Amino acid sequence: MSLKEEFVETEEEVLKYLNEEADDQLRDVFIDVEGTSDSGTWEEALWNSLALIGIMSALLAISREDSFLVTFVGVVCLIATPAAAIKEVKLTNMEALRALARKMREQVKLFAKQNKRLKSENDRLEKNVNRLKSTESALEEISKQQGQSVEMLIKQVEEFKKIQKDIKQSLEAQIIQNLISVIMAADQDGDFVMEDGEIDELILRLNSVEGVQIDEVLFKKVLKKSNHSLSAVLEIVRNLLDDKVPEEENIFKIVTNKLLPRELQT
Repeated sequence: MSLKEEFVETEEEVLKYLNEEADDQLRDVFIDVEGTSDSGTWEEALWNSLALIGIMSALLAISREDSFLVTFVGVVCLIATPAAAIKEVKLTNMEALRALARKMREQVKLFAKQNKRLKSENDRLEKNVNRLKSTESALEEISKQQGQSVEMLIKQVEEFKKIQKDIKQSLEAQIIQNLISVIMAADQDGDFVMEDGEIDELILRLNSVEGVQIDEVLFKKVLKKSNHSLSAVLEIVRNLLDDKVPEEENIFKIVTNKLLPRELQT
């Protein structure tokens, strides 16, 4: 394939991907190639200067020397020197065309990758749209079958959440009451001070309370810090429902999900 045919083929490929419109990136390619071509101007000037010097030297030699050999060599120089200069110019132009062809092919490959990625993204979006349409149709069908409007369904969900919240609050209050009862029962002499032998027994009883998780390390730390006083622990239990108390300071963690009916669990 000749250089001209290769260039034409590359140009057709570019036009195919650009829909016969020049892209900013492609214009950058032409600018780069023009810069490469300009860099060869000084070489052309050098060859043209040498060719001119050769011609002038040949003419001068022919005019000064009346010799067949000198005349023959001068004529050869007159013919060969311009031919060499013209060939050098053509070679420079061919290099510029090859550079342009390479740049355009690289740009075509880049456009092809971008088009492939955009097509893939478009296919993914179409699948998501179809999935959303299917979901919307299913919800509308359910609403029609039950004879309820979307507003009624939203209202029922809100009522369900309110009932769930009320039940959780009731369970939390009951759990706190159970904790207080267990702690108070552990203080057999009523002095609100736990003896060393009673602490492990109290922890076992607290672990048996449903819906409660106890941090045993923190529990023992609080007891030790308060000289085994139950008042400090009872104060923490009373503050369980206070959102302002940091969670890491709570000895007890209430877990009500397992105590809720299955249909109310989240």
